[in-house]
Amino acid sequence: VGTSVGLFGGTFDPIHAGHIAAAQAAMKALELDEVIFVPAGDPYLKSVNWDVTPAVQRQEMVRLALLYEGVNMFKISDVEILREGPSYTLDTARELGSGGENVVVILGMDTVLTIPGWHDPAAFLSECRVAAITRPGTDLSDFYSLPIDGTEGQIELVIADTPAISSTE
Repeated sequence: VGTSVGLFGGTFDPIHAGHIAAAQAAMKALELDEVIFVPAGDPYLKSVNWDVTPAVQRQEMVRLALLYEGVNMFKISDVEILREGPSYTLDTARELGSGGENVVVILGMDTVLTIPGWHDPAAFLSECRVAAITRPGTDLSDFYSLPIDGTEGQIELVIADTPAISSTE
């Protein structure tokens, strides 16, 4: 069947205990062999609204956090940081899954709810296995009414007891 790999992308500005807990929950629930943290190079959906720490510094924060956690099934990829221009999750999943790995894109529920505004959301959902990590107290009504064709049953829910921490709030 091959290796099952979770791709956990994000701005990680900064990375925090909630990200680590979400990755651990996804690894367990989805029976993943490893989780690859993928810091966004040009987080075009976020950098419009506020200043984002430079990508190499965010990558270093992730590297140090993973080193501190000591979980050898957690890796880091600079694929989006090295990519020129806006970075799309679909391109990243295609690139990191090109070796025949079974790839699961791991997203926080807050990010899942933004998928309708992504670059080619229908292609992303048809090509990628997607898992949504819920935060404590998440109201799932918005999730169940996402305005994208074919999302019914397309996105797997992982209920994780993650701390109520956010990089964006």
